[in-house]
Amino acid sequence: MLTYVLDVRDLSDVRFVLAPMTETALSLFHLNGTISTPAHLQRWQDNAQAQRDRYDHRLISALIAPGPAIPDFLTPLPRPGVTRPSLDDGLTAIATTDPELIHAQLDQLREGGEPSPPLKRLLDDGERAGPRIAGAMERYHRVAIAPVWAVVNRILEADITFRGRELAMGGPTQLFDSLAPQLEWDRDGRLRLDTAYVGEEGEFAAAGRGLTLMPSVFVTRLVSAYSPETAAPHVGYPARGSATLTESTRVVPPGALRRLIGGAKADVLHALVEPVAVSELARRLEISPSAVSQSLRVLYENGLIDRARSGREVLYRRTPDGERLARGHRP
Repeated sequence: MLTYVLDVRDLSDVRFVLAPMTETALSLFHLNGTISTPAHLQRWQDNAQAQRDRYDHRLISALIAPGPAIPDFLTPLPRPGVTRPSLDDGLTAIATTDPELIHAQLDQLREGGEPSPPLKRLLDDGERAGPRIAGAMERYHRVAIAPVWAVVNRILEADITFRGRELAMGGPTQLFDSLAPQLEWDRDGRLRLDTAYVGEEGEFAAAGRGLTLMPSVFVTRLVSAYSPETAAPHVGYPARGSATLTESTRVVPPGALRRLIGGAKADVLHALVEPVAVSELARRLEISPSAVSQSLRVLYENGLIDRARSGREVLYRRTPDGERLARGHRP
């Protein structure tokens, strides 16, 4: 159990932070099966796994300890007064982290065992480790997080608006009661956290450093990083409305299919799980009808899809050959 002792100064300096780099780092827990992935993240997880060849998944996987845990430097704390740090802010912070600190935190990922080959390479990288990890995280974000970021950002902003209203209407008691069942607030100033990933335990005074709260769609329980002896109190908690992520995440085709026929045609073929018209495909894929029509024409000419008129619309569907290709069946 981690306990923060908050005084009046800390309660007057409660702030909500939304950091793309932190969300990207927290998503790593769902890549290698170290924790149970909730239903609302299953489709996202499947997509991230299907596109492993588009980012350095070996390096990324090396940043997750079986514990499970990730290095603190992957979730850089924002500067005082900054509540919306950009992704570039986070990447710069990672790239410029003290190499000795990076080495020490990477070494902890071994958990007493031999490091995996990718982790060993990072440990041997010295001053190059920070920039290399930042580059890999930037690519991973672009492939796995950026396609859903607009929805994630909307969920987090809506959560912050709700929590702010709770604080304004009912003070700290109502705010803390709304966050998570693993959090207890005593009027004597003690905020007790039953965190998902146990780091340090005990009681620590905030001593006027305030309290930072960070909603996340990638956690289902409270999380807290950095040593409470040296860092200001901060708590990551599950955001309200995270389940809506599933409704906004379309399934992407495996990387092998994209390499074979190209990303645009792979997306269209993969989306034809049922007979669909051009306008509906365009809406689902969030591209123009003309772009959909171009891909459909090539797929039709190669016998991967068929078409039939239904009323005023022409519906497209996979042929048996298209079905086998989309599902990855081998002869």
